[in-house]
Amino acid sequence: MTAAIWVAGIGGLVVGHVLWLAGITAATSTATVSSWVLLVAALSFVIGGIVGALGWRAYRRKSDVWAAFLCGLPIAPVLLSLVVLGVTYL
Repeated sequence: MTAAIWVAGIGGLVVGHVLWLAGITAATSTATVSSWVLLVAALSFVIGGIVGALGWRAYRRKSDVWAAFLCGLPIAPVLLSLVVLGVTYL
């Protein structure tokens, strides 16, 4: 069971990173890059909060594999969005 939890957590990190990369790639290929990057960052924070809450709910229901996946999913997008916003606006 422990291996499944690790695989789910790493899978959540990878899926979250790939989704963020797809969003930021679409944002940077537009004419108004700064507006779309802000939108992608805002969506990352909002969706990250929702998915984190769902992960906490799964953890409370003792669904450890889903909890690991859902809690790992928003980590990369939120951190990378913070980095992009910091580099862009500071």
